[in-house]
Amino acid sequence: MNEQLVVKNFGPIKGATVDFKRVTVFIGPTGGGKSTLAKLAAVFRDDDGWMSEHNPENEKDDFEELLNKYLILDYRKADGNALWQADRDIVIYGINGLEHDDSKHKEIFKAGSDAFERIAARGGIVDEFSIFSHATEKERRAMTGMYRRPLSVYYIPADRAFASALDSGLAGLALAGIALPKALLSFLNEFKLAQNNLQMFPLDVPFLKLRYRMVDKQPRVELLGPNEVIELEKGASGIQSIIPMMLIINNAIKRRSKQVVPYSFIIEEPELNLYPTAQQGLLNWLVEKCTKGENDLTITTHSPYILSHLNLLLYAYQVGNKDEEKRAKVKAIIPEEYWINPDEFAAYYVNGPEGENGVRSLVDAETKLISRNGLDTISGIQADQFDQLLDINSGF
Repeated sequence: MNEQLVVKNFGPIKGATVDFKRVTVFIGPTGGGKSTLAKLAAVFRDDDGWMSEHNPENEKDDFEELLNKYLILDYRKADGNALWQADRDIVIYGINGLEHDDSKHKEIFKAGSDAFERIAARGGIVDEFSIFSHATEKERRAMTGMYRRPLSVYYIPADRAFASALDSGLAGLALAGIALPKALLSFLNEFKLAQNNLQMFPLDVPFLKLRYRMVDKQPRVELLGPNEVIELEKGASGIQSIIPMMLIINNAIKRRSKQVVPYSFIIEEPELNLYPTAQQGLLNWLVEKCTKGENDLTITTHSPYILSHLNLLLYAYQVGNKDEEKRAKVKAIIPEEYWINPDEFAAYYVNGPEGENGVRSLVDAETKLISRNGLDTISGIQADQFDQLLDINSGF
């Protein structure tokens, strides 16, 4: 991956440059702009924004539609912009349309278009997703320049527990014409599609000791400890939060025997309503499922436990790759499928209203771990206050 987002005066973000890696994490106070950065990544990656004709006027309209889909259309300011550099040597994509050397872009587009037509003529294939599976490496590179980075975006909103409340009444809600944000509607639709495949792809949630599967032709939560079967809407709030998210991810990965394009999973606050140990189990699952191949994972979070566990997975990779003896010992503690390569990881503190330092990296350049100062910024306030109380109690 070689993707970068540059933001100026957009929503709460006054100025930021963010590199997106295989695993990218945003943490910070409410209203600081975490979701804004995540949604901008979704906008620029969303396949609805692909323009085969590359008509600048149409493309601007498409981007505005995408901004509206993710509820950030009104975040634009007259002196602001957001730029996405998918390949820094070729094209920069901006909120106000493509910003590029027009002659260079026409050359890139022609090469991609020629490759597309050759493949279509060979096999009679017409859709963008299928055509990549029949392309040579050279043709893929040409079409990647033409289409940006071809991938499927799965945006998991923080209000995903809404899916369990609507599980039995979504059709009626749609018929009533009740307006919902398009991003949420897209998520709800993916949830229903995943439920339709539940017979083939049941969902195991080992860290909560439960399974989501079909029981008497109805989707049900099976609690493995008490051997009880319940409806999703009657489950604990944490269960209602994670089942729709995990089901969509599980279905996306399993329904394609041969994945044609990468998946980009963008998740708001995966830790919602979960106890710290469950947060760790969920993070392990997300890293394992969402970062295979060329897939990537972006999360926003309020949880210091998520940061601490990420550091553990980063350090496991570092220690485990020193030699085979250490690898075996580390794998016995933390399975290798959970390890995170520090070179493919980025973490940012986000509080855009603070200005120049409102978005800053939390990764130490030397250790390639989340810095102690970064962790202290998030979780050290209570410790400082407790020390002050101890001083008062001791008479200092």
